[in-house]
Amino acid sequence: MEQNKLNLVAVIVATTLGTSFVGCSTLPINVPSAQQEIIKSQNDERQYRYLQLDNGLKIVLVSDLKADKAAASLDVHIGHMADPKGREGLSHFLEHMLFLGTEKYPKVGEYNEFLKENGGWSNAGTGQEHTNYYFEVNEDSFDQALDRFAQFFISPTFDPQYVEREKNAVDSEYTMKIKDDARRIREVLKETSNQAHPASQFSVGNLATLADRKDSLLIDDLKKQYQQYYSASRMALSVVAKEDLDTLEASVRAKFSQVPSNGSVSTPAQEQPFLPEQLGVKINIEPMKDTRTLTLYFPVPTSQQYFKEKPLTLISDLLANEGVGSLYSYLKQQGLIESLNSYYYGPDDFEQFTVAMTLTEAGLAQYDAVTQAMFSYLRLIAEQGLKPLYFDELRAIAKTNFDFQEKYSSANTARSIASQLHYYAPQYVLNSDFIYERFSVELVKKYLAYLTPQNMRQVIVAKGLETYKVQAQYNTPYAIAPLTEQQFALYQADDVKKAFSLPKANPFIATNLTLKALTQDSQLPEVVFERAGFKLWHKQDSEFLVPKASINVQIYSPLAGQDAASRAKNFLYNALLKDSLTEFGYPAKQAGLNYNLWSTNQGMGFGANGYDEKQVDLLLTINQRVRHLTINPAAFELHKNRLIRAWGNAKFNRPYSQGLSVLGEIQRNKVFAPDQLAQALTAVSIKDLEDYIVAFHQQVEIEVLAHGNIQRAESERLAQTLYKLNMTDSAALARPAKEVRVNISGDALIRELDIDHDDSALIMSYVNPDKSLRTRALYAMLGSVINAPFFKSIRTEQQLGYIVAGRSTSIEELSGLYFLIQSSKVGPVELTRRVEQFFVDFEAQLTALSDAQFADYKDGLLKDLATKDKNLNERTAHYWAEINSRTFSFDSDKQLMAAVEQLKAQDLLPFFKHAVADIKPFVVRSFGKAHRDEVDYQQSLADSSICRGNGCFTGGETQSVLM
Repeated sequence: MEQNKLNLVAVIVATTLGTSFVGCSTLPINVPSAQQEIIKSQNDERQYRYLQLDNGLKIVLVSDLKADKAAASLDVHIGHMADPKGREGLSHFLEHMLFLGTEKYPKVGEYNEFLKENGGWSNAGTGQEHTNYYFEVNEDSFDQALDRFAQFFISPTFDPQYVEREKNAVDSEYTMKIKDDARRIREVLKETSNQAHPASQFSVGNLATLADRKDSLLIDDLKKQYQQYYSASRMALSVVAKEDLDTLEASVRAKFSQVPSNGSVSTPAQEQPFLPEQLGVKINIEPMKDTRTLTLYFPVPTSQQYFKEKPLTLISDLLANEGVGSLYSYLKQQGLIESLNSYYYGPDDFEQFTVAMTLTEAGLAQYDAVTQAMFSYLRLIAEQGLKPLYFDELRAIAKTNFDFQEKYSSANTARSIASQLHYYAPQYVLNSDFIYERFSVELVKKYLAYLTPQNMRQVIVAKGLETYKVQAQYNTPYAIAPLTEQQFALYQADDVKKAFSLPKANPFIATNLTLKALTQDSQLPEVVFERAGFKLWHKQDSEFLVPKASINVQIYSPLAGQDAASRAKNFLYNALLKDSLTEFGYPAKQAGLNYNLWSTNQGMGFGANGYDEKQVDLLLTINQRVRHLTINPAAFELHKNRLIRAWGNAKFNRPYSQGLSVLGEIQRNKVFAPDQLAQALTAVSIKDLEDYIVAFHQQVEIEVLAHGNIQRAESERLAQTLYKLNMTDSAALARPAKEVRVNISGDALIRELDIDHDDSALIMSYVNPDKSLRTRALYAMLGSVINAPFFKSIRTEQQLGYIVAGRSTSIEELSGLYFLIQSSKVGPVELTRRVEQFFVDFEAQLTALSDAQFADYKDGLLKDLATKDKNLNERTAHYWAEINSRTFSFDSDKQLMAAVEQLKAQDLLPFFKHAVADIKPFVVRSFGKAHRDEVDYQQSLADSSICRGNGCFTGGETQSVLM
């Protein structure tokens, strides 16, 4: 009877949805001007204060006495949905322009130069309803950085010459991603929505939308957009620093009270996001890559006001479950999908509840059956899932996660708080995602009633689909058509599949959250168990004090990557292990006990991190599977084909991304090109892989780290078990040394790629074979000094591309310099000329570098190197990296700091000349199709010294440096 009622409600909702949820948003929720106490985790030692300035600016101050970096984030409640018609991308362009000078600090690039000198960085992003600006910097420079930051919102210069230049950067961002399937799909979804709704607009912008017109100059529209929307009444600010709250309050009042306010506030859009004819439809989209996806979108009223009940979270959690009896498990066993996820998102006036699946070839042919199965599982939820068990589990997990929440970077903290302030009363800005106050059957039913075929947008993305339209900005073929009556009937069938069952009670939810008595005095990891070929490092945590641990196991084997075939088999072995653990391990991940398996060119590894109560049991189950994997034939075919397809799709990556991949193949040993891996895997059979797995484990070296809320005796017992599991049938064999190749040819070694993209790309990598600490310190200093000037010259001044990077780099123990540009403006040879001219100009900058300026850079770098780990996972990652590099003193940063301390300003210029003149680079480049009519391209084709295939530079031009 209940199900019939639900179906009746669903039909009513589906037929009236066109006007059913306009104006339902109640945002923002209870945001008062009076100071309120902010609810924080019991594990959080920071102090918080909320205040609102007279101009309406909402602020949360965070005093963190242990912070070594300070940060600020200002979120403007305005995004690209506010772009005027015909000026699409204006909000995005405005975001760019604020970085290019203010009346108080007019020098272009000075903001980023100041941050870089003082160990900092900055960024910004424009979304549908928000534009967020943020930076992080060394503590002692925070007040000066904050003053520069505040001027963005008080007196930007909008210099006309940079208005003209910077629109090229926006256009470069657009052209760079013109073949990205995510962008292409997004624009089709916009084009098939209500064009009167602002979410339908093209958001990035390009030279056409940002052009001057007779009746509309870009600079005038830019200033108008700023004046209309950049009002303090639409802004929220958060700062995180070491100073006490009173000092921080005085600082922000002094700096931000001048931000103008026109009293405006953001209001949700009133137009319907979709017209009736745009619901109950099937949309076909042709991708660039060989992908197959089915995504089901359901527009629903915003659920943000129900953050204490979280009805959509409950539904999506049940739909996305990967355990026994789940929708995922059923469709996977039927050979129809590779992955399944469920989530919801949207602007302020509505959300889209989404079920996204990656399909197999069979699943693409049977997309109706996949869709029908999803609706069948929804019926199971409606009939049997509306009970407190699942809500109570989510609440218990969230409470534990909040109670033992660890600290993250100052910048991430500030960004999160600033965005939350627009939607929640101040007391909830930290815990809104963790509140599960009341289970409401009525609310869950309300949202289930929107999840109907009539309210669905069924989006299929695959090669070879029937299409009849083309989306203009991204040249994307697509088609849209109403679902047929037969499809509606199929999707609304009343049966619930017998294979389906709702999740059982989660056995991995932690209940024992006590901290164990300290039994170890050592401040660093120490070996507590060692046998031939096996070593376990142990460190009981005495700093972060959370009931969590991390255990990593690395198995080194010579068969991991001795050739492309063994490397490909290792990837497949890893994929099948993950697949085999999904049903068992999914509840653990839900409960905050995460695990992972990884493949490297030296071996493979696995680990578990999170609440330690049931961690060892999980880890040992994984290890049993690693040593005794039973290969499922269907899973074998699925993952073999998936890997081959993924490697084949690498040719559609952005030019700079493909270049980085090839650079890795050149500079490292046992790194193979995607086409080599795909070809090697094609002929592999189940028997071949079974034989490989046996051989892989015959000769190994194993290294283990156990760190966290784990006592020495526990680690010793774990070591004995792991040793028995892994070494009983295996011989000990020391891992081979790592190798890095350097250029000793006396000239640049050029690898040229043929990429189907209009943009050109250039990567120049100067790696020094000298492993000394002094050399590493000099490169670290050069990287600090060169980064901002290179960006300013190549991107801001010359507007050569959106993707621009010049910095120091490290490969294992070697260091060097690295320059990267993707450009829609000129080809790679001309880019090389521009980089080399920058070297000349930069020498002049180094010549003029004062001792005081050098001291600022040096101090910034030293503080970067001295940055403390903020949580248990970061500390584990540090220990694990040191173990993998065999730095068993665990003090590589301290050693480098000592070397940096010895440097003087006069050291940099001669070393830079050596670094770009005596050291010869590996150059990876590609001519964009837009640049193939240039003389440079013709000359390049005629140059026989340029390598254009795999396996380059094997004739004595390079030297391998062993690590």
